[in-house]
Amino acid sequence: MPPGRSDVYRNLTRGAWSVRVGGRVVGHVPAIVLADVVLRASEAGRQRCLRTGARDVHAWASGKVAKGARPPSATRLRYRIECPGFRTNGLCVTRAAAVWFEADGSAWIEGGWDAESLDRVGYPR
Repeated sequence: MPPGRSDVYRNLTRGAWSVRVGGRVVGHVPAIVLADVVLRASEAGRQRCLRTGARDVHAWASGKVAKGARPPSATRLRYRIECPGFRTNGLCVTRAAAVWFEADGSAWIEGGWDAESLDRVGYPR
C-alpha cells in the first residue's frame, strides 16, 4: 500500500476492505492495519441511506498503513447505520491509536477516544 494516509472502508459487494488514497480506490484487501486513525462518519450520508435504502460509502477510517498482529486487549469496533458514528462498548469513538480490519469483516480498536474526551485533554483534532 502507498505511504501516507489511506482511507479504509468495508466493500460489501466484494467482501473485502477497500483502500482509498486521495479520493481514488487503489486496492481491495482481505485485511489491513491502520495507525493514528481518525474515524469519519457522515451523518447526512447516513440519513440519505436510511431515507432511500441505497448503500453508499459514508463511514470510513483514515490513517497510516501499519503492520502488526492484533493484541488481545483490542476491542471490537462496530458501525451500524441505525446509530450514528463508530462504536466500541456502546460508546462513540472518533480516533484510535490503531485499528485492525480483519479478513472476516470485523474491525478491532486499540486506544480509542471520543471527541468529548479529546476536548478534555486538549488533543488537536
